[in-house]
Amino acid sequence: MGSGIYAATAGAVAQSNALDVTAENISNANTTAFKSQRLAFRQAMAAAQSPDLAMVGAGTDGVDQTNGALTQTGNPLDVAIDGDGYLAVDTPRGTRYTRDGALQLGPDGHLVTAGGLTVRGEGGPIVIPPGTAQIAVEPDGTVHADETVVGKLELVHLDPKTETRDGDQLVASRTGPIAGPPPRLVSGVLEGSNVNVVRGVVDLVKVSRSYESLLKIIQGYHDIESRAAREIGGK
Repeated sequence: MGSGIYAATAGAVAQSNALDVTAENISNANTTAFKSQRLAFRQAMAAAQSPDLAMVGAGTDGVDQTNGALTQTGNPLDVAIDGDGYLAVDTPRGTRYTRDGALQLGPDGHLVTAGGLTVRGEGGPIVIPPGTAQIAVEPDGTVHADETVVGKLELVHLDPKTETRDGDQLVASRTGPIAGPPPRLVSGVLEGSNVNVVRGVVDLVKVSRSYESLLKIIQGYHDIESRAAREIGGK
């Protein structure tokens, strides 16, 4: 019986984690360039750190790398990466990478993300001079302020095996950028989330039911053990 209740508990832990991941995916269905995340059942078991749960094995979480649909905005500071690649940004934790191309002008004229992070240029931060009437971003990341080139966005490729999520729209890389053809940009559009809301809601219902069933199994084991203890103690 001990192994049974341990297995049921392990399953409940996994389903609880799956609930969190599924709910987070659904909540980010409208987040620019958000990539949905999946939690492998075996990873949740390893997190419990119990030798009795080792029967479940070990696994890793995964991010769906499918690109979201592109939406035309007409804003010259909105850019989307065509295919694979990332924009590099500066954060208090160091360089991070994002596909969120909803760029803005910061108070000092620097190009920043919607979250206020400075977008990295190949030669340093990109600053738009005061009084600029027109900004344009070329497919290779070159930024024009009126007729003047003011910088080039740092566009990189990453090895998916080295990526770790750092918030909803940022990723870190253990090894940094890798070689490859330079990513290309599409100006005046934004990439949407790749979350399938209908599938997410279905998954949420399925996971919730599995979680509730496992809780009932755990309670059943608990009741059996309690009754056995009372009967043994009464002899």
